[in-house]
Amino acid sequence: MVFTTLEFIVFFAAVFVAYWALPSRARWGLLLGASWLFYAWASPYYLIFLGVTTVVTYLAAVGMDAKRISRKWGGVGAAVATIGMLVVFKYLEFVFANVNWLMGAVGVHAALPAVKLLLPIGLSFYVFQSLGYCIDVQREIVPAERNFFKHALFVSYFPQILQGPIGDYGRLAPQLFGKKTFDYEQAVYGIQRVAWGFFKKVMVANIIADRINPVWGAVGDYPGLICWSAILVLYAIQLYADFSGYMDIACGCSQMLGVRLDENFQCPYFAKSIADFWRRWHITLGAWFKNYVFYPLLRGGLLAKLRKRLKGRRKLANTVPTVLALFVVWFLIGLWHGADWSYVAYGLFHGAFIILEVVLAPVTDRFHARCPALVNGKGYAFFQMARTFAIVTIGYAIFKPANLATTGEILRQMFSAVDGGGVYQIQYTLHHSFIKVFAWIAFMFAVDAVHYARPNGTIRAWLRRWPVAARWAVYVAGLWLMVFYGEYGSGFEQFEYFKF
Repeated sequence: MVFTTLEFIVFFAAVFVAYWALPSRARWGLLLGASWLFYAWASPYYLIFLGVTTVVTYLAAVGMDAKRISRKWGGVGAAVATIGMLVVFKYLEFVFANVNWLMGAVGVHAALPAVKLLLPIGLSFYVFQSLGYCIDVQREIVPAERNFFKHALFVSYFPQILQGPIGDYGRLAPQLFGKKTFDYEQAVYGIQRVAWGFFKKVMVANIIADRINPVWGAVGDYPGLICWSAILVLYAIQLYADFSGYMDIACGCSQMLGVRLDENFQCPYFAKSIADFWRRWHITLGAWFKNYVFYPLLRGGLLAKLRKRLKGRRKLANTVPTVLALFVVWFLIGLWHGADWSYVAYGLFHGAFIILEVVLAPVTDRFHARCPALVNGKGYAFFQMARTFAIVTIGYAIFKPANLATTGEILRQMFSAVDGGGVYQIQYTLHHSFIKVFAWIAFMFAVDAVHYARPNGTIRAWLRRWPVAARWAVYVAGLWLMVFYGEYGSGFEQFEYFKF
């Protein structure tokens, strides 16, 4: 059941009405039933994996909280079970293929069998969410949820189960299970945000995808730097509109139910560095790796011993462990996206720039101290944003094809002689789509610019102060545009991040 389909709209409308009609104590039970129905809609088979994840993390958390099992082994058991399931269904084919290649390289004439397993949708997201909860219980940050069915709702809450945002138990549970009254203003804000998500998806992401998807199957037909710059910039905008549009719909639906999900985007293409980009893009994934991988690596085990051995050389003692921890984190972030070396390369590509920022921090700090007028100027800020966007866009040449050979072909084509036919194809695409795409892109980024300039203010609050007739004129105009100018229906329902 995809957010941009009629069946989801009907489903959510029924849930919304029933939710606020029920007494407060019964609402979370309705959400649990709706969440399992929502997830089973794609395939009842998927409920097996959701059920296993729920049972394992429930038993581990309750066991640790009740001191039936040690916190150390409870956390380890939860991690092995959940990550093990993720490895089997997402990475086993990749592991076997690489083992076979390695055996062939050393002359071993044997091969592991080819494995094709169905990857349950959303598995990477709800495994991380439930494992993060178990680690928080292990660290005694939150108490374990003793009610199994309430725990099941936390794991499976339908607005976020397929693509996130990855939820934090301490912030999410009180909203799911606490008493609340209907708030008309919050419901209106939720509807507005859902509409904004639909706009991004059907007016920007789908239209761009329709124009550039044929390119990825024929990369050799588009030579030249200008050609590929246009393609990669368009894909960057498509991916942002698609992924953030999904998040807007998820957060808007949840807000209508009185539950505020964590934000996953904060104007990422206005970032001034790659580290800043990842504080604004897929925020909950970055936070998960920071809290549960980066800091534990940095503070314990081998890296702690390495820091002690280097304690006489303060700069190295601080920098080397940090660089090694960042390398591991960005290797894993790349691998989280998919079972292919191209995704690992994508993660390490971004990690390399973040490591470079750490290593060069003393140099950049001195430069900023010596040239405050330049650094604080708008021109320098624009340069930083343009540089970061260029790096991110180049990274999509690794990310989108999901194949290093295709990435190599793209890079070769970028720096080959320009062919008139390829340029004509891009010119036709841009010209043919100008009215339908670039006006909507400009509008989308104008809204982002307002939020970037005024992070504590919202356009929704400003719109709320308009007269009723003016507001409804905006709503009707927006709906009319999406119905008659958007692209939706067969072939456009899926979101890009579903495959992860």
